[in-house]
Amino acid sequence: MREDPTEGEEITLRVTGTDGADAEALADRLEAVGAVEEQLRFGAFRVTVPQTGLDALCSVERVESVETANTLGVGRGDAGEDVRKDG
Repeated sequence: MREDPTEGEEITLRVTGTDGADAEALADRLEAVGAVEEQLRFGAFRVTVPQTGLDALCSVERVESVETANTLGVGRGDAGEDVRKDG
């Protein structure tokens, strides 16, 4: 996606700040690139950006990692103990 973004398409990502990053300051920097949808646990944010803005998002100061928003089902309640196996 970063190498061949689709014009006009957006993507929602999980963005994690570096250890010790000020969450409010990081959120402000992320807002300059995309829309911060929510603050997650462990210094992470759910951010929606145009695919063409992925490079800009990855270069935001104090960003440690950028992953697809559904990595490990973050915030989706899909842990095994949440699933009823009996229908």
